[in-house]
Amino acid sequence: MTSSNLLKEIRAKARFTQSELAQHLGTSFVSINRWERGASEPSPAQLERIKNLYMSLENSPHLLKSSNEFSFSSRGIRSKGISNQPSLFETSQDVKIELSDETHPTILSRLLHGKYFSTQREKSVQQLLSKHTKPASTVQSHPLNGMSAGKNTYTYDAHTYHTKVPPQGIAELLRHYLPTDGLVLDPFSGSGMTGVAALANGYDCILNELSPAASFISDRFVSYIEPSIFQAGIEKVLDELQELRKSLYTTQCRDCGKDTEIIYTVWSYNVICNQCSHEFLLWDYCRKYGRTVKEHKILAEFPCPSCGVVQKKSTLQRTTVHPVLLGYKCCKSTQQEVPLNKDDLNRLQSIENSPPLANGFYPTTPLGEGVNLRQPQKHGFGSIDKFYTSRNLAAMSHLWKTIHRVESVELAAYLAFVFTSLYQRVTRFSEYRFWGGSGNTARFNVPYIYNESNVFLTFIRKAKSIQDHLMSTANKYTGKASVVCNSATSLDYLPDESIDLIFTDPPFGANINYSEMNILWESWLGTFTDKTDEAIMNKFQNKGISEYQTLMTQSMKESFRVLRSGHWLLLVFMNSSSEVWTALRASIINAGFIIKNVNIFDKQHGTFKQFVSENTAGFDLVLHCLKPESTQQPITPEINLTNSVVEFLENNRANLPTTVYLHVDRQEELDFRKLYSEWLSLSLMSDSELMGFVSFRETVTNWINQQKGKESS
Repeated sequence: MTSSNLLKEIRAKARFTQSELAQHLGTSFVSINRWERGASEPSPAQLERIKNLYMSLENSPHLLKSSNEFSFSSRGIRSKGISNQPSLFETSQDVKIELSDETHPTILSRLLHGKYFSTQREKSVQQLLSKHTKPASTVQSHPLNGMSAGKNTYTYDAHTYHTKVPPQGIAELLRHYLPTDGLVLDPFSGSGMTGVAALANGYDCILNELSPAASFISDRFVSYIEPSIFQAGIEKVLDELQELRKSLYTTQCRDCGKDTEIIYTVWSYNVICNQCSHEFLLWDYCRKYGRTVKEHKILAEFPCPSCGVVQKKSTLQRTTVHPVLLGYKCCKSTQQEVPLNKDDLNRLQSIENSPPLANGFYPTTPLGEGVNLRQPQKHGFGSIDKFYTSRNLAAMSHLWKTIHRVESVELAAYLAFVFTSLYQRVTRFSEYRFWGGSGNTARFNVPYIYNESNVFLTFIRKAKSIQDHLMSTANKYTGKASVVCNSATSLDYLPDESIDLIFTDPPFGANINYSEMNILWESWLGTFTDKTDEAIMNKFQNKGISEYQTLMTQSMKESFRVLRSGHWLLLVFMNSSSEVWTALRASIINAGFIIKNVNIFDKQHGTFKQFVSENTAGFDLVLHCLKPESTQQPITPEINLTNSVVEFLENNRANLPTTVYLHVDRQEELDFRKLYSEWLSLSLMSDSELMGFVSFRETVTNWINQQKGKESS
């Protein structure tokens, strides 16, 4: 029986919706939908779980058996009654937290000692190495199919980072290559998802990361605190700041007249018509309402209210910015959106005239030059404090100061973990959406209409996400981890042949400028990335493809040195550029690795950029790279496959992938991104020339048109 039919049978027998089945299997709704349609296939480990669930229903229709294997909890599981754990603030905890009168040193100075996190972490690295003096058993065969793992787990949602690999997908690869145990390394650890996957499944792990901010996030993800202590700390901080919270975020209910809390405020720029120079408030003329909230739109083009000439929003000059709407919930069952009244405007003006800031506890870091720093500077945001409205900066500064009054280093660090998870959500970069929510994109873009979220409510919401992670994943850690803030180009603290498996997700060329995007976190934390060895393509760092390849080659050589012979490096990567792929492949091979297999790692939810840009590639690839037992082994790939796109299309014409857009109003269409990933996975195995995504898309489109021409004739 196919996986599609298995899933349909399970849902029929258990009377599950696709969402409920996703929750039970620890995957996402998008995955179940795609697997049932045959648009993609579950990984071998996922298929095994599906088969076990099917068999348990066959044998005991009223008893659903879960796998003994650790599964990362999917959002909604607790609400379905599968877990008995309480949510944050639903129960009172008898834990007392005291705040000191004076503030303590910065969070990072209390955690980071040299390049090692926490006081015992340097010793911890040595302890992990001494524990794993003998090589762990590994396998010589790679998985036959690609990976598919959703992002909608409590752990994935606990904290924002620019790119994250879902930990349940990493866990499947760890279990495949290290069937018993072993020591895992991630030389580009980012937010630490490799560590989460390792610890939850009993492996030990070393996380190496250049950025102090990312190292901090990694350290918190692989640490643990009792949820009751965490909850008490959150409540203490909020209680300390309740008067400030009221003074900043209070409005009057338009129905009952009582004071109520502002959830968010919408701000819009005034703009100048390109044709007649008439200045007008953008909000008043760029909205279009549909039958449902999902159909409401901020228009990209609309006529000028003065001259009637159609204007492109993206080309309009901005002037001043004004509050146009606020949201609250009071005596009605639904949230209300209303224009600001006189009291609201007076309150904002008072805050603007004299912001109640906690002096010394907000950053004024100048932006400097950078690819992602030009746009905010263009709109007058020359320093980090300008990223915030005066009201939100005041709230953030007092939160940060209060966190620094917490005695316990671990609790203070976890409260700072919540604080940093706010990232762009509470800044002027948070674009207003009719349907709610706010994105944390991997760029700093000042929208024409932005959403000023209530800092305290956002802090509570993110605290709940981290509490969910603590109760669903972190409390089940059985492995040990160490975090080291260090460049991947020099792993000098690790001896030769000391690591059993490397899993990593390195920088994707010029796709994300990590040190620039991390400046927001690092300005609050007070420690910044040393960009010298940042493996990136960035003209402001004078780094092009050659410099990127050199740094990646150094990193791959270090990975090769510390990895045990006969063991594996697993590298997740995607890029639209053929020259970046060529540079990466050369770095891997020049280091001594053999690329044994390449397959797709489907994260299931595309990025916003992938939805709106036709020239953005998707579907990350996993490169399975072996360190040979002997240097005499050939380093050329075993399979010699053609890079001919036309031949690839001819061979796969019966199974060309399509995509259905579940959350975006678009028709089903050929999935160029997955097709590109499938072609790349074959071409990377050979010495053939590689093609960029834009050229690939054009080639495929021409081939399709030729086929249609043949059919019509």
